[in-house]
Amino acid sequence: MSLSPDDLGPVETEVPVEPSPSGPAPERQEALFEEIADELAEREALLAATEEGEPIASAPSIADFALETRAALESMSEALNQRLAGLQAQFDREVRAEATRERIVDRLHAELQEYKQDLLLRVQRPIFIDLIQLHDDIGKMARALGDERGAAFRGTLESIQVAIEDVLYRQGVEPFRGEGDAFDPRRQRALTTVATDREDLAKTIAERLRPGFQAGDKVIRPELVSVYTLAR
Repeated sequence: MSLSPDDLGPVETEVPVEPSPSGPAPERQEALFEEIADELAEREALLAATEEGEPIASAPSIADFALETRAALESMSEALNQRLAGLQAQFDREVRAEATRERIVDRLHAELQEYKQDLLLRVQRPIFIDLIQLHDDIGKMARALGDERGAAFRGTLESIQVAIEDVLYRQGVEPFRGEGDAFDPRRQRALTTVATDREDLAKTIAERLRPGFQAGDKVIRPELVSVYTLAR
């Protein structure tokens, strides 16, 4: 048995479905276009203001930042200068203190050396005085020998005088004679006086009797002299 198309009944045909459009909805596209348009307009206005020399919105912020940076640098520079000045003042104080300490040490050293020399001289002075007295006595004996027989002995005595001077010299004691004719009571002693009527000769040296002896600037025995005095 065969079937005819009429026996199958009506055939339903499938209606094709249109694909849904991909991408944003029309409202979203319009809002995006408006946002892009506004941004472009803002950039064009900013560029135009820059070309015309008008200050842009960000310029005040940059200027303020520059001023703040300059003020901060000036503050740091001032603080650094104050710190350096303090260090310099402290260094100067240390230098002055060190110089003061050195002067004190030098003075104490000089005083110690002077004290040692004075102490040694006080101990040796009696010996020096005895040797000087012996030197004077031998010289007096040598001058008293005037005849020919005493000439050879006088030479011996004079050599002994020189030997005594050498001993004193090795101990730092040297003979001296005052300079000039004026009498100096600090370094000379008047054993005798000579009367004179001349005022210009008063208190001057009439005769040098015996040399003085000194150790450095310390007088061991003053020079023995004769001094002119005015006759009354």
